[in-house]
Amino acid sequence: MSIGWVLLGAGRHAERNVVPQFKNASGAKRVAVVSRDRARGEAFAQKHGFARAYASLQEALRDPEVDALYDATPDGLHAGHAIEAAKAGKHSLIDKPLAISLREGEQAIEACRQHGVKLGVVFNQRHEAVHRQARSLVLAGEIGEVVLARVQVLLRPAQGTPAPYGGNWRTDPKMRSGGVLMSIGDHAYDTLAYLIGQDIEEVCAFTDATRADAPNERMAAMMLKLSGGAVGHAVSTSKTPFALRPFEIHGTKGSLILTNTYAYLSGAGEDPRPSLELLNERGSSVQHFAPTECFRLEIEQFNRAIQGEGEPMTSAREGLRALAIAEAMYESVRSGRAVKVAEFLG
Repeated sequence: MSIGWVLLGAGRHAERNVVPQFKNASGAKRVAVVSRDRARGEAFAQKHGFARAYASLQEALRDPEVDALYDATPDGLHAGHAIEAAKAGKHSLIDKPLAISLREGEQAIEACRQHGVKLGVVFNQRHEAVHRQARSLVLAGEIGEVVLARVQVLLRPAQGTPAPYGGNWRTDPKMRSGGVLMSIGDHAYDTLAYLIGQDIEEVCAFTDATRADAPNERMAAMMLKLSGGAVGHAVSTSKTPFALRPFEIHGTKGSLILTNTYAYLSGAGEDPRPSLELLNERGSSVQHFAPTECFRLEIEQFNRAIQGEGEPMTSAREGLRALAIAEAMYESVRSGRAVKVAEFLG
């Protein structure tokens, strides 16, 4: 059975990262593209093999061949799109974040529950082969009890200075609720928690933001207290294009060192292959991995979820928890204290 998809947002991210893998996704039928500029949408559809283009979501939702939407639009539109889709009986797979506020995220979840449709959030790095192998080793006890985990996720900086309000949706508080912490920082802490199989319970954060609403940080440092007793350290920044990008997990019996992950955001080293080094009393061993088509795997898993075979890789509830973690981070920045994530979850 093929699932008919409509892509919302014919922008740079979709064209560069999502669509090339969408084309390889098993059971995914490319029905339509939605772009406010119909001519641009039609050109995008023709270039990438979508059957047609629409200028509005409402048009697309009336298409009987559309079963699900992939939302690659600005953050502030995500929850509203999911609610509209749910009312039309369509499923939604949304590029993270789920919404720009917990209230909006809860409304989207409730609408999808009421109308019996699936809602998933794209934290695509959960599919990365090197990350899945690291998680498998951790959960199998290969490095003992995890004590410390750290990650740096770097975003190659754009040239020039950030655009003012109105010039770039990423600086508009109605479209994004913060800076680099929201753009890639959530990837960092979500993957860290996923790899070690623990939940983030308490956070403390520092940023270089120069305004409070919406924060415009280009560097965020985050300390994490996790449910199994581990301490995490996550950094996200767009200011250090030449920094190393290791992911480290340290346990009582060994350590894991990952390189060249998040390469689609950060770029890669001289050897572009992701690698995983295991260090323990026996010495060290290194595995290399081919790059993983994470977006393809995300779409294929969501197809199976629609067909009743399991759930999305990241459920809507997990997406809501990621928002609560971000809210706790920003509260920590404002208050100068450690903040429990539970303060933001009902």
